[in-house]
Amino acid sequence: MIVHDIFSKRQSFITLSVSELVRMHKDGRLILRDTNQLQVRRIKKYIFSNAAGGEIYLPPLVAAVKEGTLGGEIPDSLSIVDGSHRMKALLQLEDQIFMSMKSEKDEEIKNAYHLQYLLEKTEVAIQVLEGLSTEDENQLFIDLNTKGKQVALSKRIAYDSRNSLNGITNRILQSNAQLISAGVETEKRAIIRPANKKFLSLSQLRLLVATFLAGKLLSRPEEWKEDAGAEDETYMDIVNLWLEKLFTFHPPNRIGYYHETMLASFPLIQAIALYVNKEWENQSLSAKKQSLTERMDSIKGLDWSTGNQEWRRFNGTVRGEFFYLDKSKRNIDEISNWLETKRR
Repeated sequence: MIVHDIFSKRQSFITLSVSELVRMHKDGRLILRDTNQLQVRRIKKYIFSNAAGGEIYLPPLVAAVKEGTLGGEIPDSLSIVDGSHRMKALLQLEDQIFMSMKSEKDEEIKNAYHLQYLLEKTEVAIQVLEGLSTEDENQLFIDLNTKGKQVALSKRIAYDSRNSLNGITNRILQSNAQLISAGVETEKRAIIRPANKKFLSLSQLRLLVATFLAGKLLSRPEEWKEDAGAEDETYMDIVNLWLEKLFTFHPPNRIGYYHETMLASFPLIQAIALYVNKEWENQSLSAKKQSLTERMDSIKGLDWSTGNQEWRRFNGTVRGEFFYLDKSKRNIDEISNWLETKRR
């Protein structure tokens, strides 16, 4: 073990096996911070789901020890500064494995044995700092969890190979020429109309894809549960067909121009997506495509211009010369139901 003197606090990196960490916790020699069980369950699910492939990536824990503890030996006790949720998840895996081995699902049993084997040979990296006061530990915890830069949404979508929603969104974004022409904002979190003329933000595109995956209106992509059971290509076909039809309503290179078309309003786009997803349950891909085509063609002739006063029948606000639709679920539902009455 190499000990470094940095910023007046001695520190080092050590590795401990999961079994040793479990023993330390049982003996009261591993002190954790308060945890949120929901977050612990998410980490357990991540570990359990990826045990078979061994693709589990956890950053090092950060721990504090008493002054004079660091030397040539592994510390006898640790106070976890950052990583208590990860550690609590590891501590609870024994019960998870035991319960999964009694499952009636072969996949769960298989994962349980993979995880048991993996944990037997796994060591956890820990950054250890010596001589921190309670105030130092608290400040370090805050700094570690607030000062780091969050990975940009565009990077999460581009690089997250496990998440079907991100994968489908990325492939649509990269391959749909009309969508590229319409413009997708990947740098800013929100699109401010009418100044920003890009059609969608990246988060909005992902939410639309999630809506098609779920077959219903979603407020956040996280509401979609990955249990749809169909291939990614199936949903890509559906979303790409919908976009193709949508761009016949207004040219893609100008569909984000709010002074020209209300289609630059995301609540309206959500309402159109909801409108075409109605009565889709248990339908085949070909039936869904036929229904989508009929529904989109039936409303193509509507007056989509911003100046159409009929938009003001819905909840919204007037700012300057423009009327902005309210983004509430109730309002989107009402617009979707109104589109239903306009079918020709």
